[in-house]
Amino acid sequence: MSRGILVENSPSVVYSYAMILIVRSADIARVDQRAQEEAHIPELLLMESAGLQAWQHLKPRLQKGQRLLFVVGGGNNGGDALVVSRYAYHDGYTDQSLLLLGSTISPACHQQRMIIEEYPIKTIGPDEAAQSLIESDWVIDGIAGTGLIGPLKEALHSLVDQINDSDAKVFSIDIPSGIGDEISANALSIKADVTLTMGARKLAMYHPATRQRCGDIVVVNPSFPPAILNQVPAQAFLVETGPTLLPLDKDEYKKSRGHLGIWGGSKPYSGALRLAGRAAFAARGGLVTLVCDPEITQIVSTETPSAMVRTPADANPATYDALLAGPGWGEGRQSVLKTLLDSQRPMVIDADGIRAYATLKDHITSSAILTPHLGELQVLLDEKIEMLSPSVFLDRIRAFATNRGVTLVVKSSLTHIVDEKGEIFIIEGGNPSLGVGGSGDILAGIIGALLARGLQNTTAALQGVLIHQRAGQLAHQDLGYYDSEQLIEFVGKACCEAES
Repeated sequence: MSRGILVENSPSVVYSYAMILIVRSADIARVDQRAQEEAHIPELLLMESAGLQAWQHLKPRLQKGQRLLFVVGGGNNGGDALVVSRYAYHDGYTDQSLLLLGSTISPACHQQRMIIEEYPIKTIGPDEAAQSLIESDWVIDGIAGTGLIGPLKEALHSLVDQINDSDAKVFSIDIPSGIGDEISANALSIKADVTLTMGARKLAMYHPATRQRCGDIVVVNPSFPPAILNQVPAQAFLVETGPTLLPLDKDEYKKSRGHLGIWGGSKPYSGALRLAGRAAFAARGGLVTLVCDPEITQIVSTETPSAMVRTPADANPATYDALLAGPGWGEGRQSVLKTLLDSQRPMVIDADGIRAYATLKDHITSSAILTPHLGELQVLLDEKIEMLSPSVFLDRIRAFATNRGVTLVVKSSLTHIVDEKGEIFIIEGGNPSLGVGGSGDILAGIIGALLARGLQNTTAALQGVLIHQRAGQLAHQDLGYYDSEQLIEFVGKACCEAES
């Protein structure tokens, strides 16, 4: 389920992004039901198709002679796993064990259990699981699918812990057992190396605390009619493509490339301000002014010669094309932040600026992009993020953005971008090398430079995150690991690469 989304920058320029839909599990369950009722596709046929496609994606990952342990629940997810077992057996992977679980068995799963009884495959009990895990190369997880209501039963906790602690790789069918749209993200679940999911990517997979437990995500269609599947509403969009930047015009010069004013820095944290300023230049900014406390102006001006340096008393926010507030700022900046917000200039709020913003309960502006990491988001929402279910997490960040009239850029192993209309865009990270001190200051500087160029908030946030991610990839390829000073060198390279 992939669609092109157009994000407009100006009446004459439109940026196109290829997006993958992320949906609610309950909506795919309705697709399954409609496929049976309206398209007259038998439930067992859908299950057979799901299991066959799962096997087709699992088989290339296996080596001949590897031992497989199928952990089979009583629902249709368990039935899918038994179909995989049959196809594996026919393709020569006969060294298998089945661990059958569940006191309530769905009719389709019951049918698959009767079929598998005709195969000479060893069935084991829970007390044999530990030894079987030691001997197995792969675990096929069919314990519980997306229909799970509430956390896994306590009786399964020991088994799940044993699977997670084993050396076996895990292939989860539909979703790692224990993860669900409405289940707390910190609930116990299987940690999969590969998740093969049916119909579409589920929002349960895209909470910051659940994404890594899904491993590689593969989507297959178990014969759902496209006319029905395409009616599923999107809860969020996964960004597929990289950034696209318009090349600079031949007559561009420093004033036409945008002037960014950065309010930040303090005696202990002057480096954050300088990193943000350097990143803004690398992201094609023409002019950068660093606005900081008088006691650090000398060190900031000495170490950032390309930027102008001002004190707050000498800087008028209305004279800049865009503002950035917060990098290295320290505490007690609420009154300054309110002045910046009142200027109604396009604006990024980062780091200490976010904590100051959290105290301005009634101060709403539609011209701000907030870039919190999860700790700062917790301050904004006044909730423990890991306790929220994936569904509630999306609801909370959407409500915050729309109620405050801001754009959120939530930083974690994923990046969630929420615009003021409530649209949610997710960008995969997968590059832990970016997790270094100062990386967030660089991202804020990039987004600020794009705002100063005249891009709208959503476009600036999307492209800024994509450029930052690409710079991290290039730096990792070239250097392995690096510090934020080195990362900035690759921001300019990422921008050049993105020009079309």
